[in-house]
Amino acid sequence: MRAARLLLLLALASAPAAQAGEDPLAGDTARARALPGPLSADPLSPMWNEISPLAVTVSPQRTVRLHDRKANAALDAAGPRAVSVRAAASDSELAVLLEWSDATEDRASATETDVHGDAAALEFPLRFGAGLRLPYVGMGDDEMKVAIHLQRAAEGGTVGRDGVAAGFGTLTRADLGGTKVAMRHDAARGVWRAVFVRPLAAAGIDLRRGLVPFAVAVWDGARSERGGNKSLSGWKLLAIPGFPADAAYAAELAWGRRPGDLGDPVRGKQLVQAVCAACHRVAERKIAPPGLAPDLSGIGAIATPAYLRDSIVDPSAVIVPSPSAAQHQDRARPAGPVGAYPASDAFVWYRRDASGRKVSKMPSYAGLPREDVLSIVAYLATLGSAPAGSGGTP
Repeated sequence: MRAARLLLLLALASAPAAQAGEDPLAGDTARARALPGPLSADPLSPMWNEISPLAVTVSPQRTVRLHDRKANAALDAAGPRAVSVRAAASDSELAVLLEWSDATEDRASATETDVHGDAAALEFPLRFGAGLRLPYVGMGDDEMKVAIHLQRAAEGGTVGRDGVAAGFGTLTRADLGGTKVAMRHDAARGVWRAVFVRPLAAAGIDLRRGLVPFAVAVWDGARSERGGNKSLSGWKLLAIPGFPADAAYAAELAWGRRPGDLGDPVRGKQLVQAVCAACHRVAERKIAPPGLAPDLSGIGAIATPAYLRDSIVDPSAVIVPSPSAAQHQDRARPAGPVGAYPASDAFVWYRRDASGRKVSKMPSYAGLPREDVLSIVAYLATLGSAPAGSGGTP
């Protein structure tokens, strides 16, 4: 079975190349401007006005649910948003500016537990390059961890935090080289600006490459967003000046973005609604209980086409970390000594084999015809439509 999956993956990857002169990664790449250091962490610094932005779509991450009905309902009602990304690099530092619309300035309170601050995060894989898959974009996974730079608006200023994560709820504080952060809200324009400045190489993370994967997330305190309730991008790319791009890595990253890579999204929708919707909530097809499997409603704005392809053919290649199983009780089993029902195993997305390895509960669809796999990917890639003025569907 493993050999059959590998053969299908190789067949799917052998798609036609893009037309001559076209760069299939151009729409997903922020080109950092080379500037002398030290780089400014001021969101209002004039240096940002000289740098062309990349428009990035972020989509509500509905896979993680809070014990807060009001916050969950607000996230369910939210649509995709646009975040503008600018970057600058010196010989030793990288600076990234995020800008996004938000009419209200919300700051976390030290005394009120139900007051939440607007926030932003910048994420990088700990390891990346040709032959290495990208981590699960929602805070990484067991095998591929991520570095996260987080900042939140709070009373009296900005609170920053650096950490390493291997899935939902695993963020652990870590020294990533001394990140400088700052946030500023422009009430007249109704926008936030947040800057992250970090070393190009520190704490075992070396960003001195031609193409560096990154992802961003933003939180809206007015909607009580915190933790996993946020708007998240898919993996995008930073082009760092002075370092050549690895052609083999660029080719891997480009799959699904070239003419002829994908199939018929209409056929894909029929297949998804007939098969996948039994466990996954997908677009308007929401018959599965929330949390039974990852919510796919905005997956096209979050997942890369290659990730979608691999998840269909070999679901155990990336084990998406389950949110807390304690969010769902199994009332068919006896309650414990204090009256609490045990967690429901149905809402844990993996099992363990005889060796203790995590195995996805989703069956492999390696036996599907190649055209069907490509059509499913084509349809899923359309989910999470781009906000107005952002330049089209991601």
